[in-house]
Amino acid sequence: MAMAYLFSNLLKTHRSVQIADNPAQSAIAIVVDHKLRDFSSQEASLVAHELKRMGLRTLVKPLNWKDYLRSGEDPGSLPNVESISRILRYRILGKTCQFLSSSSLFFAHHCDDQYETILMRFMNGHTYRGFQGIREANDIPECYDLHGVYKSGLLDDQTQKQPYLSFKPPRREMRRLRWTMKDDSELDTWEELRSYLDVNDMSEYFPSHTSRDVDVQAPYLTPLDCEDGGVTVYRPLLQFNKDRLIATCEANKIQWFEDHTNDDPSFTPRNAIRQMVRNQLPPNLRKEAVLGMSRDAKRRTVLEENEARRWLIRGSVIRDFDPNAGTLLIRLPAPDSRQAQQRRRPFAKARRKARKSHDRIIAAIAMRKLIEFVTPEIHPPPVSGLETVIDKLFPWLANEAATAEPKAFTFAGVLFEPLIDLQIPKWFLSRAPYASTKPLPICNLAGPMDHRFSPSVNCLGDHQPSRRNHWRSWKTARLWDGRFWIRVSACVSARFLLMPLLPQHMKPFRKALPPRQRAQLERVLRYYAPGKVRYSLPALYSVEAASAGGKNPILTLLALPSLGVHVPGLERWLKYEVRYRWVDLPLLSLRNRGGQGAMIRKVVRSNPGRGGSQRPIRSSA
Repeated sequence: MAMAYLFSNLLKTHRSVQIADNPAQSAIAIVVDHKLRDFSSQEASLVAHELKRMGLRTLVKPLNWKDYLRSGEDPGSLPNVESISRILRYRILGKTCQFLSSSSLFFAHHCDDQYETILMRFMNGHTYRGFQGIREANDIPECYDLHGVYKSGLLDDQTQKQPYLSFKPPRREMRRLRWTMKDDSELDTWEELRSYLDVNDMSEYFPSHTSRDVDVQAPYLTPLDCEDGGVTVYRPLLQFNKDRLIATCEANKIQWFEDHTNDDPSFTPRNAIRQMVRNQLPPNLRKEAVLGMSRDAKRRTVLEENEARRWLIRGSVIRDFDPNAGTLLIRLPAPDSRQAQQRRRPFAKARRKARKSHDRIIAAIAMRKLIEFVTPEIHPPPVSGLETVIDKLFPWLANEAATAEPKAFTFAGVLFEPLIDLQIPKWFLSRAPYASTKPLPICNLAGPMDHRFSPSVNCLGDHQPSRRNHWRSWKTARLWDGRFWIRVSACVSARFLLMPLLPQHMKPFRKALPPRQRAQLERVLRYYAPGKVRYSLPALYSVEAASAGGKNPILTLLALPSLGVHVPGLERWLKYEVRYRWVDLPLLSLRNRGGQGAMIRKVVRSNPGRGGSQRPIRSSA
């Protein structure tokens, strides 16, 4: 209620207030009814009435527990009720923000919530990185598969006639630009004009897609756009105690609502900690000490993150990233050359030994950032879980003597393959092959199955669609395999599946292509998706009913969306759009590598089992 009151006064007194560089015209309050106790709906109505009295638009959103309950079961009886309610709460908030076209969500977490969170993590054995507690701002969690909610939706927003997020320069900047370009006697180059206008040229992030003149056998492939945007959660009251917020409401005659289930220590672990007699705790667990520990942990974590980022940029670790295939080529720098000079210094060996643990942490943070480019997992592995990866990639930091020959390994759904290139340690990161013991990632697209639709005839032949068929609007984009956002639009009522490329469907797919397009496909696969990488690409299939006596439906490969290859005539029936998920694009900028462009060279993969077959790998000069 205190935050609602502050927002109400803020919008009344400062009409030009901006949030994330965009003007805030109004605020909408969302009341979540958890349905965990009696009379919760009545209390939600009272809260909504009080918010409307402040002049705020208010929405009441009840949680739906039907997917987690059996018939007649009470939500409060679930053993993990707190985690489930968190998931449901964030998802309904994310969907509401998407419906309202809002990219900012404010929570009223306060200092006491921060203390309880850190204390819970301390009791659960977290390291110092977990003591950061609740963040002041972060991307909305638990909405990873919702397009436009979690790190996505910005591209679609900018294509609208009136985008919600405006990147147009302010009037003062536009006047400066007009004054700069007014004098024709001083002609600026395009690079200078680009710096004025801040033109976003995506080609600098994907050097291998813009330097095809080096190898004529490598066809040009337009790089996929990477998603960005989504809902950001802000917590502006983390520096204030709960008592001060209550006093603010009482001083301004605002009714304060308290959930009486917070007094039940057996309801959730947080309630048990909340009801502890804090003055009887040891000094190192009291509020001031715990919050001070959190500030120190946050400061240390920020310094480590910045150091790992500088190490990646200055060392030009990322040599090439291909969003079409979801692959990454990295070159790990050799051990610090200063070590040779430091050997003569006193206690040099002791210094290196004392710094090894810090270097391992920095290397783990850096590798975590690299794994995020390729891994299909929503949550990247924690820094503490990368010990084995550091031992294999950085032998000079290993606690034990490492083998002389690097070998391929899999971690977090990413296949690490060593490459031999003039004794420079390089690794090729790609999506790991799918395990036979786990189901394949599959997304259902478009409408239900229509037995009258036959892709083998309609898509490959000369038959034209009927006038009664109308193009349907774009379906909501779906996240496939945690890496690709894909959406389709069809003019037929048919069922389509998005699943990995299966080897048994490649032969009929090649036969359906014209000779020239077939040769182009072979070159694209050989360069962008060599070996088993191609079988981790998204493939669009049509589903037909099984023939008489058959059990399984008939699948027909129609397109490889990320490569832009499809059977002839498919555009008359189906359209598709594919984008790669959010990645840290500034780490890919050519400016960080000296702006010298890229070169394509032959690299021999270290794999004795395959006879050391050659394949083209993109790498920067």
